[in-house]
Amino acid sequence: MLILLGAAGGVLRGVLDAYNCVLDWQAARREHRQAPAAGQEPQPPRFRDHFDPVADTAAAVIHSGMGAGAAVLFGTTGQISGAYAAFVVGVSAPVILTQLGRIQAVSDAVTGAPTAPAPEAGGAQQTEPLGPRVRPSVVPEPAQAQEPQAEPRPQPRRIHGSTAEGEGTAL
Repeated sequence: MLILLGAAGGVLRGVLDAYNCVLDWQAARREHRQAPAAGQEPQPPRFRDHFDPVADTAAAVIHSGMGAGAAVLFGTTGQISGAYAAFVVGVSAPVILTQLGRIQAVSDAVTGAPTAPAPEAGGAQQTEPLGPRVRPSVVPEPAQAQEPQAEPRPQPRRIHGSTAEGEGTAL
């Protein structure tokens, strides 16, 4: 039962993404209709310009699988109970699983296990846990790093005749 509810939550996420595409298309069509006729394209925007059937369907299938897996994972470990909770975990599975991937192991956090090797000549490769689609960067050695420049402090903004640093009221 958890698999079906989690998968249904994942499908709902795909449906919401498609709905957002429809709203974008609707806004583009409305803008096209209300724009002056001079210099305007003769045809209104097409739905296909806002919705990619292959990619969006694949994303919905992947979200469904992630939702089913997350619901089973959370349900069998006692983290959730009930149909509504399994469905909600399915809807939010991509975010939940991304956050779980970023968690440092408890033993590493307690013992302070090193996350980066000793620096090499010319800079060290960063090995900290990174999120999805993030490439490691080259960190310069401390000897090569430039001294921080003192930046001028920005002046506080005025809001309704007073400064924004706690004086007066701000909306």
